[in-house]
Amino acid sequence: MTISRPKKNRIRNLRYLSLFLLFLFLHHYSYGQFEQLLQEAQDFKNDSKSLSKEIVDIIKIIAGTALAIMALAYIYIRNQQTDLADKLGKAIIGIAIFFAMIAIGEEISNI
Repeated sequence: MTISRPKKNRIRNLRYLSLFLLFLFLHHYSYGQFEQLLQEAQDFKNDSKSLSKEIVDIIKIIAGTALAIMALAYIYIRNQQTDLADKLGKAIIGIAIFFAMIAIGEEISNI
């Protein structure tokens, strides 16, 4: 009967040892996952900065093209003294203000 008692004690020690090893490896595994998550967040931040700059550049190109097309249309229509010429002139001013606001915002973001 005394032989079975050390087996239980050994099994209990084995359980504690396995539990300790589980926590030890789990800690190292979770630390690695946390570092990977931080790295991916930093990569996303860097990628989103470059992506936002590209989007602003595309919007500036579109606004500049629309401004040029509307200016040419206004030059063609301005002698007719119609309501369309007034609306087109106001739209040109609006797009020019929008274009200027984009340029100002881009300069502020570079500071």
